[in-house]
Amino acid sequence: MRPEPPVVHVRPLSDPAEMRAAVGLYREVFRLGATDPAVSPRLLVSLAHNGGSVVGAFVGGDLVGFAYGFRGVDPSGAVYHYSQMAAVRDDQQGRGVGRALKLGQRAHVLTTGVTAMRWAFDPVRTRNAHFNLDVLGAVARWFEPNLMGVEDIGRDRGMRTDRLIVEWDLTAEPPAGPSARRPAAPAPPRAPWGERLPDGDDVLLGLPSDWDALVDADRPAAVALRERVAEAMAALVAEGRAAVSCRVVDRDTAVYRFTRTP
Repeated sequence: MRPEPPVVHVRPLSDPAEMRAAVGLYREVFRLGATDPAVSPRLLVSLAHNGGSVVGAFVGGDLVGFAYGFRGVDPSGAVYHYSQMAAVRDDQQGRGVGRALKLGQRAHVLTTGVTAMRWAFDPVRTRNAHFNLDVLGAVARWFEPNLMGVEDIGRDRGMRTDRLIVEWDLTAEPPAGPSARRPAAPAPPRAPWGERLPDGDDVLLGLPSDWDALVDADRPAAVALRERVAEAMAALVAEGRAAVSCRVVDRDTAVYRFTRTP
C-alpha cells in the first residue's frame, strides 16, 4: 500500500529566518553551486511587504516547499499575479506537497483581489508540464523561445531557455485532488519526440518522459530535440492553439495536447 500523504500546512512566510530557509531550499532543489545566483532573503521580505506572495509549505515544523511571485500587467492592461518560482524538497515530491503549495499561493493571491496567475516553465520538463496542466488545470497560452538566453546555471547549462507561459484562472474550481474518485481520462496516442500528430481537432506533440535521462545518455540528441520542440511549439501557438495536457503514455514518452482556444 502507498504511504499516506503528509499533512501539509501552507501559509505566508514573514520571519527573516524563514526567508533564509526558503533560499536554502531553493538552492538545494535547483542544485545551485556556491557561486550561482539565487533569490535573496531581502528580496523575499520586500515582496512579502509590498503585495507579492511568499508562501511556504510545512510538514510538521519542516519547510518542504515555497513559492514566490508578484503582480504583473500585460500590454493589454490585464492584471495577473506572476509566480516566479515554486520548489518542493526532493524527498517530498510526488506526495501532494506541490499541489497544496500552489493552492495556498492561489488562496493568498485571491485575498489581494487578483484573479489570474501566470508563470513560465521549461516545456521539456514533462512531469512539471503534467502538474501545471493536468493537476492544476492551468492552460499554456504563450511560447517564448530562448526567453533568458543560453542557460548558465542549474541542470541544463549551455542549452536554450524556451518557456511555455501558463495562465491559471483562480476563480475556477481546481481539479479534484489525487484522492478523489473519478474516472481516468483515456491516454492519448503515442506521438514521436518533437513531431506533431493530429488527433481530431487537436494536435499532439511527443517528448521524452525523462528529460534528464536523455541529456545524460545523449546530450547532442537532447540539444537537437530542443530545437525541434521549440519550432513545433512556436508554430502551434501561432496557429491559435494552447497546451491543455501533458501525460506519460509509455515508459519513454509523454504527450502534449494542443487545442484551439477562443
